[in-house]
Amino acid sequence: MISLQQCWLGQVEVTAVDGTGHCFAKHSHDEFVIGANLVGEEHIWLDGRNFSAAPGALTLYNPGQVQGGGVAQGAPWRYVGLYIDAAQLCQSLELPHVEFDRAVCHQPELAQKLAWAIQHAAVDDVLIQQRAEEALTLALGDIVALSGARLSGGQSLGSGLTGRIKELLAQRLDQTVSLDELAGELQLSKFHLLRAFQKDTGLSPRQWSMQLRTRRAQGLLRMGLCATEVAHAVGFVDQSHLNRHFRAAYGVTPGTFQRLAKS
Repeated sequence: MISLQQCWLGQVEVTAVDGTGHCFAKHSHDEFVIGANLVGEEHIWLDGRNFSAAPGALTLYNPGQVQGGGVAQGAPWRYVGLYIDAAQLCQSLELPHVEFDRAVCHQPELAQKLAWAIQHAAVDDVLIQQRAEEALTLALGDIVALSGARLSGGQSLGSGLTGRIKELLAQRLDQTVSLDELAGELQLSKFHLLRAFQKDTGLSPRQWSMQLRTRRAQGLLRMGLCATEVAHAVGFVDQSHLNRHFRAAYGVTPGTFQRLAKS
C-alpha cells in the first residue's frame, strides 16, 4: 500500500509517494516526468528496456515515453516527482529544446534538493513555498544540464540589474510577487534570474527578501508597534509566521526582542 500526495508548486505539478510495494501499469505522459528515488529500489520498464533506480537516483522520462514498474511487494518506497510541460521547461531555462538522453542518473545530492523543494510545496507558509519554487527551478536547471545543455545565468547580472531586482523586492515587500512575475518584468528566464542573482549576492531573491523583512521588522518593533501590526506591514500572513522567521534569523521571538530593545 502507498500514500500519494499531489499539489502544485508554481506552475509545476508535484507528487510524493510513501509506502510499500507498488507497481504501475505501462502508461505515458504528455509532460516530462522527473523523479527522485529516496528509499527502496525501483524497477523500471521504459520503451522496451529495463532499468533499476536505487536510492539517490533521478529518473528522467521524456514526453510520450511508455513507462511502467515499481518496487517489490512489501519493500519500502519513498519517491518524489514532478510533471512539467515541455514548453514550460524550455521557457524556464531559456532553452530552445530539451530532451533527456538517459533514463536514470545516480545523483544523491541533487535528488535531495529536488525532494526538499517538493516536500515544502504544500506547507502553510507562502514564503517557504516561494523558496521551494526557487529551489525547484534551480534543481531543474542542474538536472537538464546532466544531458549536456548549456544554461544561461552563469555570469553576473551587473550592479544595475541586481539593484533593480532588489528595488522591486523592497517595493513589494508586503505582497506575494511570483517568480514568474519577477522574471517577466525583467525579461529574464526564471533560472537565469535565480542563478545570476545568487552569484551576485550569495542569496536567492526570496532569501534576500526575507532578510529585509526581518530587518524592517526589527525597526518597527523598536518603534513600539505590536507584533501583529509588524507582521502585516512587512508581508507575513500573521504573527505566527513572523515569529517563525524572526526567531530563525535572530534567535529570539519578536516579543523578546522588543522587551530587550526597551531595557
